[in-house]
Amino acid sequence: MGQLDDKVALVTGSAHTIGKAIAIGLAQQGANLVLADKDVSAMKVTEKTILDLGVQVEAVPTDVTDEKQIDALFIKTMERFGRLDILVNDAGIFTGGPIEKLSTEDWDEVIATNLRAPFLCTRAAFRIMKEQGGGRIINIGSISAQRVRNFNAAYSATKFGLVGLTHTTALEGRQYGINCGCLHPGNTQRDRMPPAGGPGGPQREPSMMPDEIAAAAVYMACLPPHINVLEMVQLPREQLYLGRG
Repeated sequence: MGQLDDKVALVTGSAHTIGKAIAIGLAQQGANLVLADKDVSAMKVTEKTILDLGVQVEAVPTDVTDEKQIDALFIKTMERFGRLDILVNDAGIFTGGPIEKLSTEDWDEVIATNLRAPFLCTRAAFRIMKEQGGGRIINIGSISAQRVRNFNAAYSATKFGLVGLTHTTALEGRQYGINCGCLHPGNTQRDRMPPAGGPGGPQREPSMMPDEIAAAAVYMACLPPHINVLEMVQLPREQLYLGRG
């Protein structure tokens, strides 16, 4: 018996790394899953893994920057399961570079994926959860929402914004039994990661495995409905963070 038996969870960005690990972790606790990602072939791998755990799963190809596809995702969720108990907003991208060289197109793409998409998903989930009498939304943020790095303007701006969205959702949701929290990972191993010390990668610092982050997200998801974790920071003990500037 799992702590999430008969619950329904939707995870965006569930084809790879953190999102995939969270989806599997929720399924291991008995939750039925809706997977959303635009990488269809990789999402199918996640789907097969979850089916092997004995729960139900619906894989929905979704570009989270497209509002119509978001609407279709939540319609499909309700058609298949009739409820939604947990939303995990994990889908995200990183485009770095000096501010003076950052293009408007790159800025807009990061904002659309990392901040606008969580808003669209939160809005849709909030409507469902309000009607059914409660639920939980977990946003995957970053320690870049608190300790920025050079050449990180768009990404950090979205993660700071996600904190504001989280707090507002928690405030507006509490009278309806809706919890909302933000999990801030530090360095985490990712698919197709740059080599240690290579361009674009902070891998000279230690990093965590995706399932270690997933364990924290699953903990948040399994809390009693009267308890909310508003924000949680998880990072390797040796990672530069405090005073990193």
